[in-house]
Amino acid sequence: MLDIVFYFILNMSIASCFVIVALLLIRQIRPLPRRVVYPLWAIAFFRLVMPFTLSASWSLFNFTGGLVKRLITVETVVQGTVSIPGSAMNYIGAADRYEPFEYRTESLRQVFTTASVIWAIIAAAILISAVILYILTRKELNNAVHIKENLYRSDMVLSPVLTGLIRPKIILPASLDPDSAEGKMVLAHENIHRRRLDNLWRPLGIIITCLHWFNPFAWVMLKAFFRDMELSNDESVIRKLSAGERKVYAGTLLRFAEDKRLLVSTAFGRTAVKVRIVNVLNYKKLTLIGAVASSILILIVAAVLITNPELRG
Repeated sequence: MLDIVFYFILNMSIASCFVIVALLLIRQIRPLPRRVVYPLWAIAFFRLVMPFTLSASWSLFNFTGGLVKRLITVETVVQGTVSIPGSAMNYIGAADRYEPFEYRTESLRQVFTTASVIWAIIAAAILISAVILYILTRKELNNAVHIKENLYRSDMVLSPVLTGLIRPKIILPASLDPDSAEGKMVLAHENIHRRRLDNLWRPLGIIITCLHWFNPFAWVMLKAFFRDMELSNDESVIRKLSAGERKVYAGTLLRFAEDKRLLVSTAFGRTAVKVRIVNVLNYKKLTLIGAVASSILILIVAAVLITNPELRG
């Protein structure tokens, strides 16, 4: 069973490479705000966890030539119980049947059996390490002093931290006054993270990448995802600020360019601070035409990347 899971994981990973490359190219479009780019990473996440999706004539994968060995329909895997026009792309071509699952040769079965064990051991080791890191970090923050509502202060952090999934807490460094101009900007930043559930998307991205640890494009995606998370959040804060207030915000970024915690901090820190400062100082509001064009682009990109090739015959 484990080898079958790995077989589909491997195929999803290959398909996601095309999606990740496409998104990396799209994010190079300079006039495009990061608030538009950031949600598009959900398409890459979808590709990395969902083997089946709808087939369509407009799919990007209609133009990948003979790379797709076969389209596996839902009916092929679950015979006679569903009627969904969906498919999974098979790049490997190592299987003859899928219900029951049969490899072309015995040697292929042995290869996938061995590879699946190695994949599972390394994925589990990385995930366990991430969980231990998260627990240790949370333990450090248990002694934070309550200020009001979900706001806390701690000597253990050098930059603001948003922690927790059910009832997220904002933990400020002891040197930051929440009522100061800097403090209010920090809280605005953190509250946007909280409302967007970024403290859930961050560990989810890490978990998905751990499952695809063998795919270098997955790690590139994770880095770009984290960067766009912060850039889009900055844009959401500064779009209501004056030019002078943006300079204060940029200074706040520089001041707290330290202590970036992988799993719990989704705020200020070392994440491309120079890029973020430049983005803040050069920020331009979207015009109505730009907003409409960006919305159309999101829909087109989602339709092209989230679908599989058209079913034929």
